[in-house]
Amino acid sequence: MLEEMEQSDLLIESRQYRSPSGRRALNLRNVADFAFVDMITLYVLSQEYETGGMSSHYANKTMGFRNFLKPRLSGTDLYISLNILSDPDGYFGQSIASNPVNDKMLRSKLNLNLPTLRRYFDLLQDGKLTRDDAAVLFLRLEKQLNIISSPLKSMRRLAQDYAGLNTMQRSLLVTRLLQFYHKNAKRSELAVFLEDLGKSKGYILSGPIDAELTNLGYQSAFAQAAKAALPLAGMAAGYKMGQAIVGKPTIQHKSH
Repeated sequence: MLEEMEQSDLLIESRQYRSPSGRRALNLRNVADFAFVDMITLYVLSQEYETGGMSSHYANKTMGFRNFLKPRLSGTDLYISLNILSDPDGYFGQSIASNPVNDKMLRSKLNLNLPTLRRYFDLLQDGKLTRDDAAVLFLRLEKQLNIISSPLKSMRRLAQDYAGLNTMQRSLLVTRLLQFYHKNAKRSELAVFLEDLGKSKGYILSGPIDAELTNLGYQSAFAQAAKAALPLAGMAAGYKMGQAIVGKPTIQHKSH
């Protein structure tokens, strides 16, 4: 079976897992983080008119087999991530081995619940994943995938309240997600759609972003959004823009 799969590697539709050498450079922690970020991104895409249909189609294709126990060559990035996490000893699971000692420890902490995944994908596919559903399901998935990264947890808190975010906070979230993809999953399928959305809606911030203050949408992110949105037309114009920003009312922060 494994030999047949190796010969068919060129047929793999997944962008992220297409290369055998790329899979060997991964470990189970990477894969769990990929899956979590992909599910966050899929929800973000579902909340925008331009990408809602694409998100529903992707959810349908990912959950089309109703479980993740077989190494489907035609699976999406997210399907293959969940297959590895559900069956670490399977074909794709065996092809990642960059940190076997830590992977063994993580296996005992992973507790993917199929009903949770089904509910998430079914609601997403039908366009019925509400803000309350998202909050409950993302928190469960965070625990089941043993997510320990503070930036990923911050992105989850922002994403689950996406409908209530202002433009600055959405920009922050999309920018942080794209930063993750560019650093850790350059071939991601969903990153392509998220980047197109970010560019078309003006959701991509430029310049450095303070991890501790702005990943929850505080005022330094507002300064970044203003900097990205307004062209600099000489020092005088820049000075006036800065004065205008300082004079704006204080942003009311959301509690998470």
